[in-house]
Amino acid sequence: MIDKKRLYLMIGLARFEKKHADGSFRISRYYQRDYTAFALIRNLLLSTIAYILLLGVLMLANMDTFLSRLNAGDIRPVIAVLIVSYVIFVGIYSVIAYILARIRYVRMQSDMEEYERALARLGRMYRRGYHEESCEREKQEEEEE
Repeated sequence: MIDKKRLYLMIGLARFEKKHADGSFRISRYYQRDYTAFALIRNLLLSTIAYILLLGVLMLANMDTFLSRLNAGDIRPVIAVLIVSYVIFVGIYSVIAYILARIRYVRMQSDMEEYERALARLGRMYRRGYHEESCEREKQEEEEE
């Protein structure tokens, strides 16, 4: 006989697995420090690419100003501004990436704790059901003899 509670619990677990297959299960393979470090490294790479693209667009838009400074030999202030703006740009996005990675990891932990509790409850249901079924079989065998 099918136990409805067990069935509903298994359906809920399957829905959770389908919904969180890409997120929580992937994140749960990492320690928090490793996940955060990976997010920061990825952020550094992507924000550097974004900064270079943004810088290229700004240089194209202000090409005559840039070339006039380059011809005048006034390149040191331009390089200083580029370095300072890069550090600020990457710093802001790194802080944002760090906060988001921590939030994602904490959410994953609570989701996985809920999933583990549901799995444990399902395991208890099966053990209890198996024990009850084996006791019923023993009683039936004794009655038949």
